[in-house]
Amino acid sequence: MSVEKYIELSKRVPLFRGLSPDDVAKIFAKGMTMDVEKGNAIFYQGTTGNQMYVVLGGTVALYDGKKLLTTLRAGDMFGEMALINSEPRSATAMAAEHCRLFVLTETTFQKLMTKHAAIKILLNIIGTMSKRLREMNAKLVKATEESAQ
Repeated sequence: MSVEKYIELSKRVPLFRGLSPDDVAKIFAKGMTMDVEKGNAIFYQGTTGNQMYVVLGGTVALYDGKKLLTTLRAGDMFGEMALINSEPRSATAMAAEHCRLFVLTETTFQKLMTKHAAIKILLNIIGTMSKRLREMNAKLVKATEESAQ
């Protein structure tokens, strides 16, 4: 990848926000990318894993059973709780269309990151999880208000 691409990723992808293009390049050099065809599972709800993903292209759908929770696009990350704890996956991830993913394993995360980069990535993960929690809280409040009416 070109330096410009790493600069773009450090600005556009929440996981890499605040990292230098050199740090992003090092992460990509040691991580892996994978292509997943439409309709194929990336992981299943209830399974355990030790990797997270960043959507580089295409879309990924997250399901709770058969219920669609959300659709993720380029720049979005998912599966990050697997780097934080060893609990089973809370959703199934399916390729909604052909997609290209960057895969960051726990081992890669622990071995290849500088302390600064690892802390920055953890803060970015926490920020994303906090944003998602706020959004769900707002939906819960709205649903509670609507059911009370």
